[in-house]
Amino acid sequence: MGLSMKERDSVTKEIANRYKNARKKEKKTILNEYISLTGFNRKYAISKINACIKRKTYVFNNKTLTSCKVEVPKRKKRIYKPKYDKSFQTSLIAIWSYFDYMCGQRLVPFIRENIVELVKEKTFRITDVIKEKLLTISSATVNRLLGEYRKKNKLHGISTTKAEKNLNKLIPIRVFFDWDERVPGFFEIDTVSHDGGNASGEHIYSLTVTDVSVGWTEIRPLLNKAQRWVKESIEDIKNNLPYKMLGIDSDNGSEFKNYQLYKWCEDNEINFTRGRSYKKNDNCFVEQKNNSVVRHLVGYYRYEGDKTLKELEVLYKSWCLLVNYFYPSMKILEKERKDAHIYKKYDTAKTPYKRCLESDKLSEEEKQKLIKIKKGLNIIELKKTVEKALDDVLKYVRKP
Repeated sequence: MGLSMKERDSVTKEIANRYKNARKKEKKTILNEYISLTGFNRKYAISKINACIKRKTYVFNNKTLTSCKVEVPKRKKRIYKPKYDKSFQTSLIAIWSYFDYMCGQRLVPFIRENIVELVKEKTFRITDVIKEKLLTISSATVNRLLGEYRKKNKLHGISTTKAEKNLNKLIPIRVFFDWDERVPGFFEIDTVSHDGGNASGEHIYSLTVTDVSVGWTEIRPLLNKAQRWVKESIEDIKNNLPYKMLGIDSDNGSEFKNYQLYKWCEDNEINFTRGRSYKKNDNCFVEQKNNSVVRHLVGYYRYEGDKTLKELEVLYKSWCLLVNYFYPSMKILEKERKDAHIYKKYDTAKTPYKRCLESDKLSEEEKQKLIKIKKGLNIIELKKTVEKALDDVLKYVRKP
């Protein structure tokens, strides 16, 4: 292992002290020793030593004398002109905050894929220079530039599910050979309670359905957790998916573990499995979307009533299009524990839409259907629709 800069300076100072008073043959030996220690080129090594030796000539008793002093010259501090100035940071922050505070690993591919539409939006103030920088910036630099602006507001909800044990034998626990997670069509499902921290009384729930393979996510609001609403919402999602639903996997809540949903899955040849009790990681894909897609949008407020339900339906319709066709997401590839640290490796962030097109399991007809839908969407208009719909929903917020 080579010497550090500080160690090289110490070695240079010590060698220079010996070198200044040495004879010619001794200097050669000292120089060879210095080169072997530092790995410097011979000419460069000589210039480094000479730069440390400060010679001063003076007259004493009519004789001209020379004194030598060894001093390592201080390096000039380099002044770097910042590549990303205030105007660039302003544009980056505007894009980041407008499109729901993505991390750098997701924001970079998102910007590169949608740069044409972003440039058209005047509020982002993207000049040609800023555009060029946005297309070349790395995700690590984005995270560094946005670091001081990130705010973490984490609220924790409560569980409102109750297990029904009679169907345990009919609905099996999911194991690795039940599903082929490489094939789009296998979904994890879960509900999110919008009780505002108070579970008493009737309030709205959100049904989250997430494809394990490509990350395709659909959300439907439920007036309550009645088995009928859950079954009808899953059926609506199945009928409007751009590809076939092959299986669903739920937790042990009574809204899922019931004969009504079990019979519907059987009639439609849909593989119905469940996770283990009190093991949230069994449904890790949908649990992550509960936070990043549902809670991130509507928060932890209390929602109730038919009017709020209709406004949420409008909101979720546009929001799901935005998430599935434009928002990149990452999938974990491997996880390794070293001592007390866990190191995770992710793939390149891609939109669920792009993952569907890259899949060899979907038919050409299904892919063309996706392409046709994407062509009819405009990311800026879609985002404005989401913002307006969210404002309409928040009018009905009930705070506990």
